[in-house]
Amino acid sequence: MFKKGIKYEIFIGVKDKDTYLETLSIDEVKDILKEVCKDKGINFSLLTQVGGYRHHKGYTTETSLRVIIINIDEKEIISLVDILKRKINTDTIMVTKTEIEYCFSFLW
Repeated sequence: MFKKGIKYEIFIGVKDKDTYLETLSIDEVKDILKEVCKDKGINFSLLTQVGGYRHHKGYTTETSLRVIIINIDEKEIISLVDILKRKINTDTIMVTKTEIEYCFSFLW
């Protein structure tokens, strides 16, 4: 019943790379993500969270999104991240890749 697959998690902070301020609201960033995924036909799940990290100006926290995408070509993930980086004006987006087993409950 379970299939093997790849799960990508994309972590996107909403602070602007130039000002280090949250110049876009979290809802604006969500709308950008939804628009890009719809245009590319990418299925996703989205969670809002808070993250903290150290950078060259010190330590900061920010509102961030965690996007979960299962079984997509790695080139599509790279393309998605490049588009999001540009549209959100962030300097870093982290992507993790995990081998998983998954099943939709309607198959039980």
